[in-house]
Amino acid sequence: MTRPPRRNRARSGRLGATSRRTLVLLVLGTWTLALGWLVQRSVFAPKRAETLARWPVPPGSSFLAIRNAERQVGLTTLTVDTLSEGMRVTELTTIDLPQLRPRTARRTAARIEAIYGRRFELRGWQADVLTESGRSMSQGIVVGDTLLTIVNSARGSPTETLTVALRRPVVLPGAVPLVIASRGLPRVGDKANVEVYDPLDHELRIDHLTVARESILTVSDSALYNETLQRWSVAHLDTLRAWRVDVVIHGLPVRRWIDATGMTVLAEFPLGATIERSAFELANTNFRALPLPRWDEGAAAPDFITPAGAEPAEPLDARAILLSHARGTPMPAEVPGLLGAGQERVGDTLRFGPTVAEPGDSLQLALPPRVALTQPTATLADQARRINGTDSLPLARARLLRAWVHRTITLRADGGLLSAARVLQARQGNSQDRAVLLAGLLKASDLSARLCWGLVREQGRWRLHPWVEVWADGWNTLDPADADDATPRARVRLATGGRARFLDLAMLAGQLRLDLIPGP
Repeated sequence: MTRPPRRNRARSGRLGATSRRTLVLLVLGTWTLALGWLVQRSVFAPKRAETLARWPVPPGSSFLAIRNAERQVGLTTLTVDTLSEGMRVTELTTIDLPQLRPRTARRTAARIEAIYGRRFELRGWQADVLTESGRSMSQGIVVGDTLLTIVNSARGSPTETLTVALRRPVVLPGAVPLVIASRGLPRVGDKANVEVYDPLDHELRIDHLTVARESILTVSDSALYNETLQRWSVAHLDTLRAWRVDVVIHGLPVRRWIDATGMTVLAEFPLGATIERSAFELANTNFRALPLPRWDEGAAAPDFITPAGAEPAEPLDARAILLSHARGTPMPAEVPGLLGAGQERVGDTLRFGPTVAEPGDSLQLALPPRVALTQPTATLADQARRINGTDSLPLARARLLRAWVHRTITLRADGGLLSAARVLQARQGNSQDRAVLLAGLLKASDLSARLCWGLVREQGRWRLHPWVEVWADGWNTLDPADADDATPRARVRLATGGRARFLDLAMLAGQLRLDLIPGP
């Protein structure tokens, strides 16, 4: 037998030693990596878990159907996402309104995206509103927890920058239920005062919240496609623990049921829609496939179409208004927005006129929120002094300002998002812009004023309209659309604050019905 050469045997030995050395190094490397992974789990994982536990609320999504008279007319979605340095809360609301043209959808939508820190402090936001008048956008950023800078832009209007001084950290309206949940499990009787900045109305207010009840609610949490009906159906129902949080916003009481994470389960508005949680396919996909909603076109129902350039309203030829509900259910017992400024409710009858007494605590209960668009400036104060002259009576000065706005500011039909100073500079604006300017002039004159909106009687229909109320021994109505102050108008105030938008009318008063009771 021939033995291999000596050189080949040496080479084979060296290769074997190299392979063994590589194997040993590989084993040592694997052992080192495993040891490092074990150390990371043992030492650093508790700190990471502790960091994650500091999130105010867990991430998640909630899909809700907006119903008016048992028919779905819209949807809203709330999403909470965790970021490296905070949270993102996104709220999207969409409502279908009566068509302006046959078989053509008329959809109004609002989207708000906000960024919060780990302690639920607002850092910035962006809001978009889309209507038939066009798109309006606003952005805001909080500087040092004490100053809010806002940039507004809308079709046909120049970009404008506003600043609002903050007294304490604020949140946007969509995050208010999340704030309640972030403070621990709610308990019946708990109360909270939350500073809120509304990016659609551009107002700063305090929401006084009360946990009124606790109950078990049933919701649909999954869906199954029904081939026969060609739509999604409920596949499974779930029960969850929920708490009812009561709050009065703009004089309208809202009851909102939330779960332990702060997500809305059910919301009930006093004069309009209900919002209830559902599976995504039921709330979204089914809604997109529905035919266009049919709205009540009777003379007693609110009209969701306002003729371009129209000025309300018909002279008042009634002594009271009968309030009713489209669902046949009783009217809510207490709706503060319906009281004051010549409105008095007796059961389901709303009496109005100069002889109606003002509640003694009306000013304290309905103090207007701080509205960024109506902030008094030196230009507004100078213009108010020129208009008022030497008149010293508060109501007389207010009426002079109203007459000047009616006479000077040209009415235009398109939408906008302008401050009082910008409307004064442009000398034109829509109905809401003129109300904003009047409120700004009143505040620049050291008068307490608040923006209001409701329904006015025009061409046999109740139509959406904004106006202003000023405090002078009671709330007094000032409408820039009126040519004079002597003729009373058929109007019903629904909200003491905010802006007149069809989206809000559908949400807050879509089921309200108004019948005039003829005068003597």
